[in-house]
Amino acid sequence: MDESSVSLGRNISIAYRMGNRFYDRELAPMGMGCGQQFFLLRIYENRGISMYDLARMGLFDKGTVTRAVQKLEELGYVRSEADECDKRIRRLYVTETGEAVALEGYAARERWTALLTRGMTPEEAETARELLSRMAENAIQALEQEERENDGN
Repeated sequence: MDESSVSLGRNISIAYRMGNRFYDRELAPMGMGCGQQFFLLRIYENRGISMYDLARMGLFDKGTVTRAVQKLEELGYVRSEADECDKRIRRLYVTETGEAVALEGYAARERWTALLTRGMTPEEAETARELLSRMAENAIQALEQEERENDGN
């Protein structure tokens, strides 16, 4: 087995798990964990987004989105309204309280990025971001291709 591929996957896994721990600790005072942060920030950036579009944006299943949005609503950070044209669609908005929490989420994200890129030049940090972005896109394309092939069977 190629050691470099094992190390790459292992290191991505470690960074992911440590990031979750970091965000859980940082967001705990607001009653949130790493699981809700993504959703709050995407709703903040895309006011009026539907749950369907939120799921597609983050490649999440509907159940995961529903649970995260319900938690954010319980905390008073998000509210939903029926779409004016199609009452089956719920539009999501960040509340005033949620806006302050979203700003804390952005600040936490900046602190985590600074920790991850400590000791790197700005160019190295940008290269790392670009390479990880390409790896994520490769992962998405590979799994989507596999799903298309399996659906054809």
